Amino acid sequence: MSNLKKVLIVLFIASLTIIVGVLFSMKTENTKTDEVLTNEQDILSTSPQANKESEVEIEEVIRKETIQIAMIGDILMHEGLASYAEYTSSFSPVEAYMQQYDYLIANQESPPVANKFPMSGYPRFSSPDYIIRDLKTAGVDMLNIANNHIVDKGEEGVKTFFENLAVYDMPYVGAYQSKEDANTDRIIELKGIKVGIVSYTYGTNGLYLPQGSPYVINYIDEEKIRTDVQALKNKVDVVVAHMHWGPEFTTQEHETQRTLANLLNEAGAHIVFGTHPHVLQPYTKLTNEYGEDTHVFYSLGNYFSTTMTDISYIGGIASVEITKEGEIITIDRPTLLATANLLDSDGIYRVHPLADTEDRAARNLDWVRQVLGEGVTVE
Repeated sequence: MSNLKKVLIVLFIASLTIIVGVLFSMKTENTKTDEVLTNEQDILSTSPQANKESEVEIEEVIRKETIQIAMIGDILMHEGLASYAEYTSSFSPVEAYMQQYDYLIANQESPPVANKFPMSGYPRFSSPDYIIRDLKTAGVDMLNIANNHIVDKGEEGVKTFFENLAVYDMPYVGAYQSKEDANTDRIIELKGIKVGIVSYTYGTNGLYLPQGSPYVINYIDEEKIRTDVQALKNKVDVVVAHMHWGPEFTTQEHETQRTLANLLNEAGAHIVFGTHPHVLQPYTKLTNEYGEDTHVFYSLGNYFSTTMTDISYIGGIASVEITKEGEIITIDRPTLLATANLLDSDGIYRVHPLADTEDRAARNLDWVRQVLGEGVTVE
């Protein structure tokens, strides 16, 4: 090998040795730097001040929701009203009002069973089944069927009533298809607010279902009411009770109504809607020993009916506002939208806001305010 080749080989080996040494030195320095940074981070992470500054406070978001629950009075159709081919026209002046509530209940007093029984009025009613359809279109979400006319056409009539409710997919309360149905709680949930609904009637005009019938009617029984309300109260935010009670055609509640209202208040019901007198009766707010309030509308009057006295053509939509903020429930703003069932120039009875028709109606808003009393807004 020539001297030149030897020199080149020596130089190559020397250069390689230098490069490897430099790389090793850089790696060592990086390792030391990483260790220093890691140590500094460990020191910072164990510093109380650093931890405090790095914490992100997460505030609990408390939702606030409000709904309106409402009920209209008696749908009790005598022969004139029962002969109508449809009812959308009869509710058209108040349809926008009926649809503004989150949940609207109606007392369907005359059994809508004329698809199987001859149409009839007082004293044993049979109304067109399509009243269910048109009430639903107008804004009704549930029918109360615990009233004194539920058995007007006997057990077969009750069966037909339930069949027609199913056809129009209309929820109901107060009478039931079986014991199992009766034991199924009527609970609705709106915007996270749970509302339970119960209903009872004072009687059924001396008519009763035959022994062994599968159907169940909720009659007023103090112990049952107390038990039902207290059990339901544990499952919901608000309990609504419908009561078919009191003497007819008197604008003052009876002592028996007051007694039952106090029982409902003590049991924990929050709202009471009353029907049967066919005329408006007072509103009141009761408070029990636990500081719990019950809003009581003793009677909502007739909504769509043509009964004997002029004041029975005046009714209304009773409503309250329910607010839930966290776990706190507030019920306020009791209101009655007063209505009048009037015969219009085309020969059709229609339900109108009383405020728009005081010049035609049997009574005005001042009369309604006098009947309802203080504590409730009459519109």
